[in-house]
Amino acid sequence: MTVPKASENVPPGDLLSQVEDAIGAWRDSGDFTDQTLLRSEETVLRFARRLSAQNVATAADITPTHCQGFLDAMTREGRPPELSTRHARRVALRMLFRSWRDLNIPVHDPTLDLDLPPRTSRAARPLTDAEITLGRTATRLGNAGSASLQRAVAWSLAEATAVTSEVSTIRICDLDDPAEPRYVDLPGTRRVDARVGELTEWGNAVIKRQVALLRERRLNSATLLTYRGNGAPGQHVAQAAVCNAISAVLADAGLNHEPDVRPASVRNWAARRLYDAGMPLDRVAVRLGARSLDSAAEDIALEWRSQR
Repeated sequence: MTVPKASENVPPGDLLSQVEDAIGAWRDSGDFTDQTLLRSEETVLRFARRLSAQNVATAADITPTHCQGFLDAMTREGRPPELSTRHARRVALRMLFRSWRDLNIPVHDPTLDLDLPPRTSRAARPLTDAEITLGRTATRLGNAGSASLQRAVAWSLAEATAVTSEVSTIRICDLDDPAEPRYVDLPGTRRVDARVGELTEWGNAVIKRQVALLRERRLNSATLLTYRGNGAPGQHVAQAAVCNAISAVLADAGLNHEPDVRPASVRNWAARRLYDAGMPLDRVAVRLGARSLDSAAEDIALEWRSQR
């Protein structure tokens, strides 16, 4: 995948060079799927070219007006952008500004005050691939150490379709292979059935790191992966702690003000991804632990009855 390079005659710190630095960080991070990386690169490069035509020299010169204009810009076909396109553009810009801050480029995020209508009327729509990537990136924000990693572990288990009460119960011994985990036993709750969850590639890396740290402390295989509170694992206090951890990631990602986004949106993304990859709805329901096709369809934002 080749990205155009800035002219050698442009001074260091110019806008296109700064965008290329962010793209380089994305490629090195391991947070992106190939498709999400390609789409995000294309979006921010279009943004950079648009701003260059408006004589915006550096990241620090970008204003909310510049961002709003890009969100609302006509498509290549000369049509007004659909709502999903505007949301996708905003997520790409948020990843860009977040990466610039990680790279110590002094910049605010002018997209944080740009509101868009919700994508759906659902309580917890599935996140998009780009929003998942933004969430993964956000787990690395804040002070380094256990709190950041705990949030990443909770997010990883949600990506494996765990509900928040299940996340608080998962132990090292629930992993198929703690040294190289791919699957995790999910115990079920009063509302969802027990099942096996599959970790994403990103989740595998996060869980491996957590297990290594726990083993360095000589903790046994019955040690909980993420919950460290005083409540009983799986009960309301522990569940609330996990909800708060995932909600904090959503807030750091700028997604907490979306009325159709909840912690469950992470697990719903995983299930929707399976469905979009060709898995039948009844099997998706099993992977979710759902007890009806209607429930599974609601989770993945599928109007399945209209398709029969």
